[in-house]
Amino acid sequence: MEKLKQYKKEFTYTYTLGPFPTFELINSRPELVDRVILSEKFNELDKIISILNENSIPFSFEPRTLDRIGNKKKIYVAGVLKKYDEKIKEGNHLVLDNISDMGNLGTIIRTMVAFGIKDLALIGNSCDIFNPKVIRGSMGALFKIRFEYFKTIEDYIKKFNNNKYAFILDEGSKNVLNTTIVKPYSLIFGNEGSGLGKEYYRNDIEKIIIEQSSEVDSLNLPIAIGIGIYTIKNKE
Repeated sequence: MEKLKQYKKEFTYTYTLGPFPTFELINSRPELVDRVILSEKFNELDKIISILNENSIPFSFEPRTLDRIGNKKKIYVAGVLKKYDEKIKEGNHLVLDNISDMGNLGTIIRTMVAFGIKDLALIGNSCDIFNPKVIRGSMGALFKIRFEYFKTIEDYIKKFNNNKYAFILDEGSKNVLNTTIVKPYSLIFGNEGSGLGKEYYRNDIEKIIIEQSSEVDSLNLPIAIGIGIYTIKNKE
């Protein structure tokens, strides 16, 4: 059996670090689980062993492996799963351009699932969705969505003819509260620092904004996405 190491992007597998994302993996995608690694110190051993046996998932007690792959954090449960590819489908989409923070991406995935959006498009040099930091940040919600990478927004537009709404801090942007949203829609957000580039200033993309106090420069990206999705879902 292969000796597991700290995660790297080039691996064909990844990890769920901690009990909650591991339980979500088993419940949502049991067919992806290669094995589960446990510590005898885990306080819900009987529960997880019962679930693993029900799903015929192998497990082992390897405290040293947990220490090695845990990225300097103490963990008592880890799932090992094969990476998978599930393209997004027609319907409402969340589109993220060049998102770089893995914790943010995990939180955003959890938020989109909470509000019923299950398809995520990642544009440009977006971070690795399979990094354990993303999985943990999503609290396992990653296993409930479909996702697809695109080199450019043009590549995405060629494939999907959704009505597109880009959240841009610009004088010409329309208040989201006053915007008529037409399905299917794509809600587009940019990088945490630089936002969306000039390639999003095009006639087939409507610019919208979440109005805020002038006392702050901008909203935190996951918060802005949460507000944006919630506002639009309540306008449907």
